Amino acid sequence: MDGFRAPSAGDFSSYEGLVGHQGDHLSSCGQWGAGQCSNTQGFDEGLLLLPMLEVVPQLAQFFDGKMAQAQRGMQLISGKIHETSAEYTRTDESNAADLRKLYPVAFGGGALGGLGIGDLPGAGLVGNFTDEAVQFKEPPSAEEDQAHALTLAMLTVKKSPDVKMANHLFQWCTGESLYDLIVTPILGEFGRLRYLADAYDELGDGLYTVAGTLRKASWKLGSEWKGDTASAFDQYLFMWTMGIGGIGDAAKDVSKAFKIGYDTMIPLARAAVKAIIDLVEKEIKDLAEQAGEMLAGDAAVEAVGGGPEDPVADVVAVGFSIYKLYKIYKIVRAIINSIGIIITTFHAIEAAVKDIEKAVQSIWSAITAPMPSIGSLIDQVEQRGFDFEKNGGWSPVLGAGRIAMLPSA
Repeated sequence: MDGFRAPSAGDFSSYEGLVGHQGDHLSSCGQWGAGQCSNTQGFDEGLLLLPMLEVVPQLAQFFDGKMAQAQRGMQLISGKIHETSAEYTRTDESNAADLRKLYPVAFGGGALGGLGIGDLPGAGLVGNFTDEAVQFKEPPSAEEDQAHALTLAMLTVKKSPDVKMANHLFQWCTGESLYDLIVTPILGEFGRLRYLADAYDELGDGLYTVAGTLRKASWKLGSEWKGDTASAFDQYLFMWTMGIGGIGDAAKDVSKAFKIGYDTMIPLARAAVKAIIDLVEKEIKDLAEQAGEMLAGDAAVEAVGGGPEDPVADVVAVGFSIYKLYKIYKIVRAIINSIGIIITTFHAIEAAVKDIEKAVQSIWSAITAPMPSIGSLIDQVEQRGFDFEKNGGWSPVLGAGRIAMLPSA
């Protein structure tokens, strides 16, 4: 057969072993995704962050499925390479060409333009069968993040005797709870958003490394392999490396969404907490003092045979003047005005949470959108090298569509 050439049995074996290592790395990626990328601790403590309890598990489930698919793919590739090597050692060139059926035609009509991955200039010199380590760096915990100080501050507010005392009088005047209005919404670990951003960034790097290592080894094997089977192999591995890289792109996109959300929310949360603390130290403290005087009045009424059934009557009974009631009214009005400003900030935080949800939806759309052209991807490999995703200038937003290139497994 004209132009036929096959790698040595040793190179086939080296490639098969390397693919096995990538399966192990993908397993580690899956464990990272199921652990760090699934962490929702602290999101259930406050109302504003509650939507993350649904978003985070949905994302983790998606990545778990794709990484499991890629891991199964490594087993398929290992099997195909093993069978190919065995056939090459016991058949003639003509029969060996029939092995092309092991590698599904990836792109109809010769979409690679007759160019195999192994035909790229200098591929044999750059490619090798060296495994690249996939190591994950644990992100700083949410408790270590600067935002944790906000959580601690709000827990202090929640336990404040002044807030507890003032809340009774505030509810008597308005029917609303201070805790429901200014405490419960803002509780929760905003630092968890930064943690997830870092976790997904690490996951993206790990997947890029796997894709790059496979791509590098495919260059090495492809440079030694010519013929129909080699061309089919090129296309098949091209799909796998680009698909795995696409999962990495999606992880990077998720990381960016969480990071933007975090950067947007922290100044807002800080402003809200400051306003709440100012409110507690001023108007709420004043209202607590008034509530204390009212309770003292109730005690005086009960001492002479009255009861607390009519608070207003009790107040008047112990000499509270209309001016005193008006003073309470003014304090409550001031608290309500301040709460209105705080709630406006809460709405801005809520909008930032929705922006994360929208960003996730846009990632789903990118995944199902048309993938980058084959020619442009080949150019990336040729111009930037096997780990082009890491070399700068690559857009994960556009690249996430490569997930559609993953072969079934």
